[in-house]
Amino acid sequence: EIFIKWKPTVVNWLFAAVFLGSQFIGKKSMVERMMSHAIDLPATIWTRLNISWGVFFLVSGILNLYVAFNFAEETWVNFKLFGMLGLTILFVILQSFYMARHIQEQKQEEAQ
Repeated sequence: EIFIKWKPTVVNWLFAAVFLGSQFIGKKSMVERMMSHAIDLPATIWTRLNISWGVFFLVSGILNLYVAFNFAEETWVNFKLFGMLGLTILFVILQSFYMARHIQEQKQEEAQ
C-alpha cells in the first residue's frame, strides 16, 4: 500500500529532475527540445517554461504525499485519478496562454 501511494510522487519527482536538470545539460532545455520545432520563443521564455514544469512536478509530488497520508484511501484514489489530471490540464492551459502572449509580442517585434 505504501509503495502504491509513493509511486506517483517518485514519478513526478523524476520528471522534475529531468526538466530541472535539462537546464544544465546541453544547449536547450527539455521544453525547448520538445516544442521548438513548432513554436519560436525567446530563450528566457523557454527557461521560464522549463522551470515552471519542474516546479509543477515537484509540487504535484508533495501534494500527492499530503493527500495520500492525511486523507482516506478512497479520497486519495479520487485525487490521484481526477485531481492530478485536472491540475495538469489547468497547468497546460495556463502555459498555453503564457506562450501565446509571448508569440504575439515576438510577431509584433519582427513586424517593426
